Amino acid sequence: MSDGPATEDPPPPLHSPAPRVVVIGAGYAGSHAAVAAQRTAGVEVVVVDHDGWHGFLPRLAGVAAGRLRASDARSPLRELTGVEVVHARAVRVDDAEGRVVLDDATTLHADAMVITVGSGSPAGSVTGSSAHAATLHTPDDALRLRRRLARATRLLVVGAGATGVQLAAEAAATRPEMDVHLIEIAGRVLPAEPPRLGDDATRILRRAGVRLHLGTEVVRIDRRGLRLGDGRRLDGTVVWAGGWRARADDLLPTAPLLDGRAVVTSDLRVSGLRRTLAAGDIAAHRDVLGRPLPMSAQIASQAGAVAGRNAAALATGQRTRPARLMELGRLIDCGSRGVGRVGPVPLGWGPTDRLVPLFHLGIDLRHLWQLGGPLLAWAHLPGNAGPRPRGDDVPDLRAVV
Repeated sequence: MSDGPATEDPPPPLHSPAPRVVVIGAGYAGSHAAVAAQRTAGVEVVVVDHDGWHGFLPRLAGVAAGRLRASDARSPLRELTGVEVVHARAVRVDDAEGRVVLDDATTLHADAMVITVGSGSPAGSVTGSSAHAATLHTPDDALRLRRRLARATRLLVVGAGATGVQLAAEAAATRPEMDVHLIEIAGRVLPAEPPRLGDDATRILRRAGVRLHLGTEVVRIDRRGLRLGDGRRLDGTVVWAGGWRARADDLLPTAPLLDGRAVVTSDLRVSGLRRTLAAGDIAAHRDVLGRPLPMSAQIASQAGAVAGRNAAALATGQRTRPARLMELGRLIDCGSRGVGRVGPVPLGWGPTDRLVPLFHLGIDLRHLWQLGGPLLAWAHLPGNAGPRPRGDDVPDLRAVV
């Protein structure tokens, strides 16, 4: 018998009386996974997200430039989907035991899990970028940047991918008095896209007055601006819009990875795991022909819906189905103009650049319609009020997990 103080093991997680699917993340993949799982009768669905807001990422550049309101770029996920949300961060996933551990040590039981935490740009790859460069990942980022741009006379955007092109074009159009520069280490705009799209985007940017620095390296960023590899210095507000990279190993340390993304099976289960699925930027998705798919809201929405249905099937002992993902095109909205392609047909040449924002809005509305129907889509048109948080009537699920 020990004379020391008595200790108790932490209580096990309380099990839901119904099969439970836990979705980690409230982005495009997470929202579609939650809705798809919830449509399976008898399944309880819980979303884990640090703030519970769903962001409309393609609208962030418009918010930062001042053309759109912050409410146009985000909405409480519970208002969009009706799914219960735990406001926390997941720090560990236990596939064998069916548990999700949160940052306050709370444990959620899960019969199946869908991880959709997305990706982030690798700020810090240039000296001073983490400390001095703004980013554009969330609506809060967009609001902070808008406040900085209200006092700025020059904007320096590093990275001419989709985010950088959108931001530079929006800022130049909304703030014509501002000196806008776009810097890209590759030799052309939109280096990950077909050359035709890059050429069309270059034309739009130059027409808007954006100064392009292509094939140019940024070697240092400080509080006043940045220094280029050729020795030139540019002072102004710096935004890091470099490439995005997934960090699947944060929650899935044993999963096989491909460029930081979790390798998944045909039904979107993480390779080697039994009840854990992944969808969106965190997963290395492939199309119906086995070709790698890019990180995009389009693919995240498709994969999220499949992962949600399959998670519900796993939770209820049903068979899962393979994902049949397909990239239908690519649209890069630059405010009143844009570039892209629908299948093999390019958009952005001549008058077709005016069609891209309309097509992009249509895709946004389709996303919202799939989540909650036509009234929800109408409520979240840019400029409409949209639903608001319900406040105290939203339960704190950590009291009942």
